[in-house]
Amino acid sequence: MLLLISGILATGASQAQADPYDRDTAFIGIMSRLFYATHSMDSRIATEMTFIEFMKNIDKQCQFTDFQDPMNVVRQMREDNLDAILANPVDYLTIERQIDEDHHYSLLFGDRLQQRITLLVRKSDNIKDLSQLAGRSLAFPYGHQLGRMFLDMNLLERKLPQTTDHFSEIQNPESLNDAIINLFFNKVDSALVTDVAFELAQELNPQIRHAIVPVIVSEPTIQVVIGINRRVPLIFKKRIAQMAGNLDQYPRTLHLLSLFKSNRVVNISAAELDKVRKIVMKYESLVNESRSQ
Repeated sequence: MLLLISGILATGASQAQADPYDRDTAFIGIMSRLFYATHSMDSRIATEMTFIEFMKNIDKQCQFTDFQDPMNVVRQMREDNLDAILANPVDYLTIERQIDEDHHYSLLFGDRLQQRITLLVRKSDNIKDLSQLAGRSLAFPYGHQLGRMFLDMNLLERKLPQTTDHFSEIQNPESLNDAIINLFFNKVDSALVTDVAFELAQELNPQIRHAIVPVIVSEPTIQVVIGINRRVPLIFKKRIAQMAGNLDQYPRTLHLLSLFKSNRVVNISAAELDKVRKIVMKYESLVNESRSQ
């Protein structure tokens, strides 16, 4: 009997100490909508295809999970159920403590790591200030969280109501380009996009260059962040870093990245998020100030 009990205890201890990362599948989390250059369904399919291919390069399969609650992301990482997360920068700041500080990644768009958020209007409307957009319409893709926060911050700085109350109508088209086209064709009065999207729209339709102008523009900021769970084994992190640094050897992965108008996955420092942090802190300060008045 003693031998039997000892055997059971030994087996239980062995199972308890089993390496949770001794598996062929990488668990990837996706928070909110990440990319706005294409329609949401196309964007999601392209995201999964890209990271399936990315992980295949290091002999890993992929399993994706959607997350809305940052606390759930942190919990799943601490329980070794989540290896990496893709998030917009605002959400990312809420889970940053669980990410390995040496393994923050983002994407290059052309030769740029950062993009400027810009609010566009028609030149013919002669709008020079946000106050002139009161009671008018706005377009931006659903999930463009940092852009929305930047716009709210600018409205609050001018003692104006936040976006929902300042504009009479808010449209959520499928992509940044759709927002710009809707503005161009007088379907809305303003469009909240990025400078990269604006430049691409001008290339596709040169008339846009003369018809649409920015009314506010942000400092350059990161638009999408990929983080590796700090609990993931070092060998996994090293293989990700090495592969990201040698993407020229993986033409299929590069091709899939091009679907996002991107050509590289790059390792970034935590300091790259400081401009996002500054916007969030300033926005929260202005909100608190407006509530106290």
